Amino acid sequence: MTDGAVKFVEPHELDLLIGQDAVTVIDVREPDEFVTGHIETAINMPTSNFDISALVDLTDENDTDLVFVCAVGQRSFGAANAVLPHVDCAVSNLKGGIQSWTRAGFDLEGGK
Repeated sequence: MTDGAVKFVEPHELDLLIGQDAVTVIDVREPDEFVTGHIETAINMPTSNFDISALVDLTDENDTDLVFVCAVGQRSFGAANAVLPHVDCAVSNLKGGIQSWTRAGFDLEGGK
């Protein structure tokens, strides 16, 4: 499907993409992490319950690109690489994860 590599996006770039409704944000942290604070539009799909076929369906139905996030960007990078061969869309990873998002001054929905 996709021949490219997982790209990295900076927090400001992700904020613009979210504002343009151009991406679907997939947060791969566990539910107890997700509820402490997450990007407002994010869908929680923890690595412990990761469903590649659901993401394929999501991208097909909504014609959307995917951006994966986690706490610091490691788990999400692995998830993004696992999905990449199965989807026909751009797949990105938030560089530095939720920590970089908040350091850049962006808010989280939920507990923080």
